[in-house]
Amino acid sequence: MTEDTLRKQIGKNIQLLRKSAGFKSAAAFAKHAGFEASRYTEYEQGRRSMAFDAAWRIADALNCSLDTLGGREWSPMESQQNQTHEEGELITCYRRSTEKRRSKILETARDQAELSQNQATAPEGEGLEADQVRSA
Repeated sequence: MTEDTLRKQIGKNIQLLRKSAGFKSAAAFAKHAGFEASRYTEYEQGRRSMAFDAAWRIADALNCSLDTLGGREWSPMESQQNQTHEEGELITCYRRSTEKRRSKILETARDQAELSQNQATAPEGEGLEADQVRSA
């Protein structure tokens, strides 16, 4: 793979990840990640190679790994195909929430997962309070 082809592929990956993260414009994401819009757009369009620190900042802002940023483990079609409607809805709700509400959503999800695991491992008739929401 040539350097030019690699830059363009990484740019496409970044664009898909940005849109999946809920950023409709490159300029909005650039501001969020601390880049000048023109520089970030060059990365996304594959016209500029990025230094490691820039790739790291973009990956952090997108909450993904450098491998994912480079396209080594992420496929938008595969990701969507393996996701249920409810999982997609949960992710959408999370992304549309404020930071404070995101923390509450995550806390509730963790509590419910823990209750589900406890219920699955408890002897029959014990600890079956899976509908309880500790974080309500």
